[in-house]
Amino acid sequence: MSTTPTRSRNSSNILERSFNRRARRRPCIYVLAGTNGAGNSSVAGAMFRQSGADYFNPDEATGRILAGNPGISTAEANSAAWHEGKRLLEYAIAERLDFALETTLGGHTITALLQKALAAGIEVRIWFVGLSSPELHIARVRARVARGGHDIPEEKIRERYDQSRINLIELMPKVTELRVYDNSTEADPHAGRPPQPMLILHRAERKMVEMIDLPKTPDWAKPLVVAAIKLVK
Repeated sequence: MSTTPTRSRNSSNILERSFNRRARRRPCIYVLAGTNGAGNSSVAGAMFRQSGADYFNPDEATGRILAGNPGISTAEANSAAWHEGKRLLEYAIAERLDFALETTLGGHTITALLQKALAAGIEVRIWFVGLSSPELHIARVRARVARGGHDIPEEKIRERYDQSRINLIELMPKVTELRVYDNSTEADPHAGRPPQPMLILHRAERKMVEMIDLPKTPDWAKPLVVAAIKLVK
């Protein structure tokens, strides 16, 4: 699987199918964001790959690094995967290439790089996925570990749960497009119940496209909705 940024038409196909817009002229960074366990890959990653495109998935990179380096710790593999994603994002920005990546958005480095991309006239489109509580994120990561996946420290998940939303609010005024989803409803593929994410808000070109009523908004997403409402006024 290649995760090198390219000038391929795949990302343009995604844009046309997902947002029904005319062909772009500017490069675009696509961001699948959310704290570990949110289900970013299920919500948006599948759409990317069904459209024939690919994206940098740090969980997959961690698994690949662990498999190829016997004796390396999970923490070391997580760090190596993060640095790989950072390097690819920096390259895409410098070369003005289309690129898609998954990130927790829980730190300052990736947020700053996205700000840099926006300042350089590169489009940034974010799909942000959240759950009702950090405990649910932790439970889903544990379920992934039980299926053979790698673990994430609980304290990291709790820290990212808050910081990712703070960073998203910081980015919100300038991003080209933002979709926020609640993915708290439990899926059961064996029973034929796929993930059923609920769209909380959709903002594009600095205008509100769609938003659920604030009283119906899950508590975790209310700060995001309030921030979006303030931008409309």
